[in-house]
Amino acid sequence: MGHIIDIVYSNLLSPMILFFIIGIIAVLVNSDLKVPEAFYMGYTMIILFTIGIKGGTELKHVSFMNTLPSIVAALVLSILMLAISYFFLRKIFRFDRTNSLAIAAHYGSVSAVTFVAALGFLDKMNVGYESYISAILVIMEGPAIILAIVVYQWWNKEKASSSNVGLGHAFKEAFFGKSIFLLLGGIVIGMIASEDGLQKIKPLFGDLFYGLLCIFLLHMGMVATQQLRELKGFRPHSFLFAFILPIIGGTIGVFTGDMIGLSQGGAFMLGVLSASASYIAAPAAISQAIPESNSGLYLGSSLGVTLPFNLVLGIPYYFWLTSIL
Repeated sequence: MGHIIDIVYSNLLSPMILFFIIGIIAVLVNSDLKVPEAFYMGYTMIILFTIGIKGGTELKHVSFMNTLPSIVAALVLSILMLAISYFFLRKIFRFDRTNSLAIAAHYGSVSAVTFVAALGFLDKMNVGYESYISAILVIMEGPAIILAIVVYQWWNKEKASSSNVGLGHAFKEAFFGKSIFLLLGGIVIGMIASEDGLQKIKPLFGDLFYGLLCIFLLHMGMVATQQLRELKGFRPHSFLFAFILPIIGGTIGVFTGDMIGLSQGGAFMLGVLSASASYIAAPAAISQAIPESNSGLYLGSSLGVTLPFNLVLGIPYYFWLTSIL
């Protein structure tokens, strides 16, 4: 117990988490602090491109067969979390069928912000991880979203056939939405660009990474708190699933990573991805393909509850779990 408390304490003192907490406080005290939209879009692009470029650079030196167990595990975990989430939401928390499926799609997908915060945590702890882990992030983004929409359209065959929003839109948002497109673009650049060329762009796509991430998390702290404030008509206990599902996903992900032979850092990152919930790609696809679902529910839970939980307490827990395996 003392070890996990030390890890939590160390995580809370990291600049990224402190910036996130300042964002929360800014909203609670009604500060007029705002992040300009153009600036937000700019540093988001830099952060996602940097993740992709770093992963692509490392993928040059890894064979496909070495990554295959992780790819299979990632796909299985994505679909498994969709199923587990739907079961909890429908059978235990008694949400209706449509909202259960919509929320489950978010928990079957992943959060790039949680991913980069976890990478920063590993760097602080001086723990290495598999070089291709950024590719696993990309792989886990879309499958649960697509499957959830397929299930929804199967439930509503007549409505789906007359709707202009079909699987084509879902595939586009899940695999070519802005976040996944920037990550894929970065991976391609990292894989084919020359070393000299990559060195020239390192000051922007590398050296500034953690500074920009801190500003990003400041903004996310503000947005998450605002989402919670805007939720009306739901009791706090209705959102207990937003704490339970990441613990389940993170635990399963860590044990799966250990079982397929990943390093401590790799198992930790697989756990983090399984524990995270999408609030960019999934909302964009679900809002169009499942319009009857309540956006306040899936954004309030994934962004307002699960993201802060993972950043503050989830990441230390998943790391502690890898340390005892």
